[in-house]
Amino acid sequence: MIAWLFSGVIIASLVVYHGFNFLMVVLAWLELRRQRHIGTRRMRVLAKSGATLPGVAATLPGVAVIVPAYNESVSIVRTVRSILRSAYPHLQVIVVSDGSTDRTLSVLTEAFALRPSNARPGGSLPTQNVRAVFVSETDARLLVVDKRNGGKADALNVGLNMASQPLVLATDADVVFDAHALLHLALPFALHKNTIATSGMIRLYNGCAVTQNRVASVGVPSTLLELCQVVEYLRAYGIGRLFFNRLGGHLIVSGAFGLFDRQLLLELGGYQAHAVGEDMELVARIHRHCLEQNRPYRIEFSANALCYTEAPHTRLDFGKQRTRWHHGLLTTLRIHRRMAFNPRYGSIGVVTFPYFVLELYAPALEAIGWLTLPVLWLAGLIPSSTVFLFAAVSVLMSMSVSLAAILLDAIHFGHFRRASDRMVVVAAALVEPFWYRPFTVYYRLRAFYRYYRTIHLKTAWKSPARAAQPAPVGDTGRR
Repeated sequence: MIAWLFSGVIIASLVVYHGFNFLMVVLAWLELRRQRHIGTRRMRVLAKSGATLPGVAATLPGVAVIVPAYNESVSIVRTVRSILRSAYPHLQVIVVSDGSTDRTLSVLTEAFALRPSNARPGGSLPTQNVRAVFVSETDARLLVVDKRNGGKADALNVGLNMASQPLVLATDADVVFDAHALLHLALPFALHKNTIATSGMIRLYNGCAVTQNRVASVGVPSTLLELCQVVEYLRAYGIGRLFFNRLGGHLIVSGAFGLFDRQLLLELGGYQAHAVGEDMELVARIHRHCLEQNRPYRIEFSANALCYTEAPHTRLDFGKQRTRWHHGLLTTLRIHRRMAFNPRYGSIGVVTFPYFVLELYAPALEAIGWLTLPVLWLAGLIPSSTVFLFAAVSVLMSMSVSLAAILLDAIHFGHFRRASDRMVVVAAALVEPFWYRPFTVYYRLRAFYRYYRTIHLKTAWKSPARAAQPAPVGDTGRR
């Protein structure tokens, strides 16, 4: 009887989790249709008025892009050039070298002709000491800050202090921006006065051709590890973010592509120092602050805002990243646990937090099921049909959500233009539950051990190995 009850609880929990994911697919599809309709209507209005996208950008608030960097000499120049080439006139780029010990500062100096600047942080957030500030002689929009090592959150806070624009965008040192990415992120701030944060679509440029600091052609990576990450990003952004946007319940504004009201971040004390998952914790704090203050606000996701990032190439780097992400989720849910299942916090409390609690413990439920149910069957305590039902729920439902994400992407975005690439991504989705998912389960479970043993992730601010794609010599980022 106990064995039956135990197996029933495991299966029922996974049915609820994956069933919720199917609901997310439906609402994500509806949200995609809504966003496409709104986008088409806006473009018609612009065409009738004779305005162009850069012309509209000229009326939007200024944006300061903060790029925290720790030993990012391989990719930092490409990233900065990609941002500087954005079709957005009121732009400031602040690279914060967080005590880098490699050639990060020297490659920036060579590429952008840096010279010492008298500029100093104007904000009041406490941070590690700023050792020097540099400005580019070829593009005055670029500032580079050299500071003592203090972690990613500390580097972001230095950027907040240095910023002189009303909006700030936090990003990573390995990104490639679409030319109009900043415009699409900033538009909601102009359309809705209560907008305080926006985020956009993130895709992987693994396997893509990057020329002139832009993704020139989309391809698929050659390794199964990277292919499965492509599928995972399609699920996370092509379904998850759209679903939560539909409900107004975002808990994650990615640290690689999130635009915020600078003044609000300063009021909240900036990013939490030494935080694991500082981006998620900040968004939870924003929700909590605004709801407890009865302040109307909007956090938007724009599927038209596009940014590319680099997925880890090795299983070691991948494991560190996924452990850190799950550690951050666990930390955020515990810090803000009073919001969970609390109607006072609206959809965040009654939908988003319960979902992420399921997301937090789903790896444990899955691991327990795979390890114990076959043993119970061999011992004759449960029938084989129970084991097959568990396998079907765990594998087929997960696989179906991945295939749905690929289909939505093909219909609405057509990201993978070659039929061969689409077939490769579908094949990765079919293989993922048997090869990739067990690794993610292990790496996510490892986060519990590290958290409850109070072991701080010393590698939390160590970037994975970057693929070298040097930018053309003499390209200053101006177009």
